[in-house]
Amino acid sequence: MSAPYASEAGKPPAKAGKPPAEASKPPADDPDRPLHSDGTALPAPSPLPLDQEDRAMARKFTVRCAWDEAAGVFFVHDSPVPGLATEAPTMPALLCKLPGMIRDLLGLDDGAYLDIYVERVKR
Repeated sequence: MSAPYASEAGKPPAKAGKPPAEASKPPADDPDRPLHSDGTALPAPSPLPLDQEDRAMARKFTVRCAWDEAAGVFFVHDSPVPGLATEAPTMPALLCKLPGMIRDLLGLDDGAYLDIYVERVKR
């Protein structure tokens, strides 16, 4: 007889004729729904909180910015948003301007969640 697995070492032997409590759960009706090892359905996931739901549906943009040495400003070099052109004396100032401008140019609500990735490129 082989030795029990490490995970079974401290467990008492199962009593014959007494099914586990989980066995009384009904089987899953949906064939695509994940199942417990005993064939019963896992509980449905809870919906995301509203702030996380907004982030899950966020619009994602990558904006490429560069430094103009002669003018002394950072500016939008390339963007997937048509008409996005702005500049600012510092990168943080430029970052503050982008969300509002993108929402305005695309006609989005003021509360629309945006994921804006900024790449700094050489001019």
